[in-house]
Amino acid sequence: MTTLYKSAIALAVAASFATSMTHAEATAGKALSLEEVLVTAEKREQSLQNTPISILAFSAEKLARFGVSDLGDISGLAPNVEITPFPISRSSLIVFMRGVGNNDSQSTQDPAVGVYLDGIYMARSIGLTSDVADLERIEVLRGPQGTLYGRNTTGGAINLITAKPADEAGISQTVSRGNRSYWKSLTKIETGKVGDVAAKLTYLRSAHEGWVKNAGPGKNFGEEEKSAGRFALRWDVNDAISVDYAYDFSEIDGPQHYYQPIAGVSPNPAVPASGSRNGSGQWFGGVLPSNTEISGHSLIVSLETSVGVLKSISAYRELNELIVQDYNAGTPGFRVNVDVDQEQFSQELQLVGDYGSEFNYVAGLYYFIEKGNELESDTFAGFPLEGRQVISESEAQAIYGQVTWSPSALDHRLDITLGGRYTADDRSADKTSITFVGGAQSGSESWSHFNPSLTLDYAWTDTLSTYGKVVSGYKSGGFNVRSTEAGFQPPFDEENILSYELGLKSTWLDRRISFNAAVFHAKYTDMQLQQITNNATIFLTDVFNVGEAKVDGFEFDLMAVVVEGLTLQASYGYTDADFVEYIDQRPTAPTFGQDVSDRAVMPYAPEQSFTVGLDYEKPISIGVLQASVDYNWRDERYGTAFNDDLQGFFLDDNGIVNARLAVTEISIGKANLEVAAWGRNLDSEEYKIHSISLGTYRSAYFGEPKSYGIDVTLSF
Repeated sequence: MTTLYKSAIALAVAASFATSMTHAEATAGKALSLEEVLVTAEKREQSLQNTPISILAFSAEKLARFGVSDLGDISGLAPNVEITPFPISRSSLIVFMRGVGNNDSQSTQDPAVGVYLDGIYMARSIGLTSDVADLERIEVLRGPQGTLYGRNTTGGAINLITAKPADEAGISQTVSRGNRSYWKSLTKIETGKVGDVAAKLTYLRSAHEGWVKNAGPGKNFGEEEKSAGRFALRWDVNDAISVDYAYDFSEIDGPQHYYQPIAGVSPNPAVPASGSRNGSGQWFGGVLPSNTEISGHSLIVSLETSVGVLKSISAYRELNELIVQDYNAGTPGFRVNVDVDQEQFSQELQLVGDYGSEFNYVAGLYYFIEKGNELESDTFAGFPLEGRQVISESEAQAIYGQVTWSPSALDHRLDITLGGRYTADDRSADKTSITFVGGAQSGSESWSHFNPSLTLDYAWTDTLSTYGKVVSGYKSGGFNVRSTEAGFQPPFDEENILSYELGLKSTWLDRRISFNAAVFHAKYTDMQLQQITNNATIFLTDVFNVGEAKVDGFEFDLMAVVVEGLTLQASYGYTDADFVEYIDQRPTAPTFGQDVSDRAVMPYAPEQSFTVGLDYEKPISIGVLQASVDYNWRDERYGTAFNDDLQGFFLDDNGIVNARLAVTEISIGKANLEVAAWGRNLDSEEYKIHSISLGTYRSAYFGEPKSYGIDVTLSF
């Protein structure tokens, strides 16, 4: 069955559900209406339907139904968004939106999709698969967000929003069990409001065995133990001032995933190359553990003034990761050892207000500083190939503003929003390497950029609006950690994107249906891309500003109450991303200096992606019955843009089925009980997470097969 055919079937099913509703009885009441979704994508709380952004929002209830506890878990739920683990470290994520992203994880190269925890920028992709102990909502903002979010959001932004302390005291405990010895314990304690202060403590622990059995000494591949905690304190000083403090930590322990040969001459005759998922494997000398630790403090002070809400956001975060990855399927071969330390501090002053009935505005000042220390040792059969250390520092300052005019002459139906952000970046790096015959290298560079934006949003009715926007994004330059000696200096420059977008926000049949859509065209210039100069030395890559690309596409998100208690969700994304120019900058290549765009592909840019799901809810004698099932699909894609062996970085298309059945609100005295059974990848789809060329053979690791379990939650 072709990808297009599968897509057509899924979309036809969604359309038939929506069409059938027009013939259903239009009964009034909450059961036949979609609940309003509130978001803070534009730094103020407003309805998702009134926000002129292509945005998906996952509430706490939806996150529970989908089994989401970290950012990696939403992979597949947001079309035109690609989230996959980085090959060396499963705690790091590669995030692309609309074909724009960064397929590497370096302390001196920034991501292209900004990730924020309660408004605080997470500079590194390391640790993004760590559990967040108490998520209230995830917002996925597709497309450049250069004004309000700033640099490194050329692809988009993701907001992780935690639950705040409640006014009422309470305790809840969740325990989970599943196959492969999976278990989880989640404890939440609310003090309730004591005077003017409320606090919340959340602690989570989980573990599971790996799904590839280790035939040698050590733990199974992919086995892990996780822990995460969060303490949140809210002080309502008076009617005008509030103070929020939070501390969070997370830790991941366990070995990395198993790379198996999938094509070419296998390095181990006992493990022949196979395109199917192996159930067992081993590393030469045994499996070694990896560890990731992250923690952070934040202090947010809000003051209501005559000109709006003035907010101070201060944050400090740090991380440490020690990882070992082996690529040679049980023979003495290529092994990577990495030790990364990073710390960051940020300070933001933000003013959000209104002027009369026609104007609202957001203005801010931003400061950020980051320091990193990265050590890497690469060996082949114990022989050192590379040993390097990179010490780096990055500093950024920005000033931004956005003003929206809603003229009363048009009954406030037209919103004209003009925004701009000026950013100045400074970055320095010192690198030592055993491959550098000329000794250590040092470098520093500064960049600055102004990013304007313009949005026109018109409400044709109270339930139908359209918008058009022109937005720009900027990603700062940097130095290449994994460079050859010639590739470290000069640094690679900034990259830029200019995006044009038309969007629709609508609700129908007394809020029984919501249908949002967007079509976009983007011009991507001075792209930062890695080039492997030699597949025999994949540990050395150089980053260049290779040229230009264009990205066209569209996406839609549909929610509909089919009948009372049954809700359909369907989202679809189409991306046509192509290089316009790609200048080969490998000095030893025959095509050096030439345009090789006809041989290059945009990485992590599947043409089609979609998700379809049904949620059912009905009161029963003992509580509330909830059932959900979803299916998500991704077209084939590549993990790199240009390589002599592109097929070595190829990922097949795949579709995943998940389901959950629960009974909630079971009354036991003064407590409520919830019991839920769930399953993920129910048909055990075999799909590659990452594929890589290693010279004479290709290697890959596969996604998790079918998993299932049960959650029990008791709340007081």
